[in-house]
Amino acid sequence: MDDTNKHGLSRYIPEAIKREVRQRCGFGCVICGFGFYDYEHFDPDFVDAKLHDPNGMTLLCSQCNQKRARGRLSAHTVEIANRNPKCKQLGFANEMFDFHNDPITVKFAGVTFYNCKDLIMVNDRPILTVLPSLEPHGPMLLSGVFCNAIGQETLRIHENEWSAKTDNWDVVCEGPRITIRGGLGDIVLALKMEVPNGLNSCAE
Repeated sequence: MDDTNKHGLSRYIPEAIKREVRQRCGFGCVICGFGFYDYEHFDPDFVDAKLHDPNGMTLLCSQCNQKRARGRLSAHTVEIANRNPKCKQLGFANEMFDFHNDPITVKFAGVTFYNCKDLIMVNDRPILTVLPSLEPHGPMLLSGVFCNAIGQETLRIHENEWSAKTDNWDVVCEGPRITIRGGLGDIVLALKMEVPNGLNSCAE
């Protein structure tokens, strides 16, 4: 894959432009709402683009991006979804964690939890838990709620499905990492998936 297109435009997208696209799209694929995404030029396609114009860019998950690349998803459909992103409709971007059915390890605030049911309790109420699946050979099930310093929910996990709210200032999902920011330089939550063994919250 060439690093530049026919107009000499680099594939590198400045961080400020990527953030503008993420915020407008609600931090997930505009078609299906999945929280892991690629940056897609659609108006025009990257091959014809002369600059990284955030108004002609959007977020697509790897599956929808492959549909675009293989001619099964049109730029017209992407443009329509870009006007009304799925995540903005739902109020969150979401996807699944992948754990095995053995006990998992969760690292949080400098503490390592292994084979624990209630990891964090507040006023006798569990806010981060791990339970075995009811299905034979099903994965361990992680559930919990993460909030910022003033108590606003930033990310919720229900039986391995995580949801990041679209009213966050920024949510970056790259590789195995999810990073939520409350502003420039203000990391509210940083998670790294260590599949299939667990999750590390001190991974930024």
